[in-house]
Parts: sequence; C-alpha cells; structure tokens
Amino acid sequence: MSVWEKALAEELVYLLAHIAHAEQHLLEVAAGMNSVEPRIVAMVDRLRVERKKAGECLYRALGLATEGRGEEFRSVGESLWCTLKHLSMALVHCDECIEKLVRKLVESVERGDEVQVKTMLEEIQRLLSVRETLRNSIKSVLFELPEAVKYVESVRCREDLCLEVESEVKSG
Repeated sequence: MSVWEKALAEELVYLLAHIAHAEQHLLEVAAGMNSVEPRIVAMVDRLRVERKKAGECLYRALGLATEGRGEEFRSVGESLWCTLKHLSMALVHCDECIEKLVRKLVESVERGDEVQVKTMLEEIQRLLSVRETLRNSIKSVLFELPEAVKYVESVRCREDLCLEVESEVKSG
C-alpha cells in the first residue's frame, strides 16, 4: 500500500470518528431535551448513512470487499468495523483530554504552581501513551487484520443502524 493510500485511510478514520462523534453529540442534545425530537433523529440517521459511505470508501481504499452475507450473528467484518469505529472515537476523545490537560498545564505554569505542573505533565504523558496504543491498534485493524480476513462483510455493525435489523425481522 502506498503512502498516499495509507494517508487517505488515516484521514478517513478521522472522518468516521468525527461523524460518529457528531452523532453522539446530537443524541446528547436529544437526551437533554427529555424528548424525542424527530429532526434530531433524522439528522443522526442521515449522518450514519454518510458514515457508511465514508466507511465504504475506506474499505475500497484498503482493497476489501464489502458485500453483505446476511449472517444471523455479527460477522467478522462487522466486528472489525465496530472495533475501528470505537478506536477512532477513543482517539478523538483522547486528543480532547490531552488538549484540556494542556490548558490546565498552561494555567498552572502561569500561576507558578510547580506541583500542579509536574502532575499535569505526568497525566499528559500517560494519555500520550494511551494515544499511541490507540493509533497503533487502528493501524493494525486497517493494515494487518484485513490481510487475515480478506473479506469484510459490512462497513458498519447491525446495531449501528437499527432500522436495518428491524426491516430484516419484519421481512423474514
């Protein structure tokens, strides 16, 4: 795989994570309203469809087939998809945590609080280590595991968009 293909794959992973993160925030808005707002639900559904399109683009860039087999339980491909989705979201959240700790570090430096500075540096270092593990895991899911799998049944898990499961149950 060429450098540009790996760079494209990495950017697509970030795209998937940010779309999923946007979905999460919309659901938080709905929860905060204590009611089901149809426009929010419709927007979340549209974003999930777009995330699937981005996932299909990612899998094509990796040279993986994405045709469905319709198995009863979650397939290997669906499990890989879930793993990638959750790892990518964890990476985004890890970055946000690091950003927040850096802000707190700057405040501690400005106050001259050496104890807090030392603590923040240690915490940032811990999260940077977590970030490295997440990133290496994503690379493994993208570039190593598909070699063992060769065929990926889906670019999302069934739970990712429950409407498909409902329609399968009704038609089955």
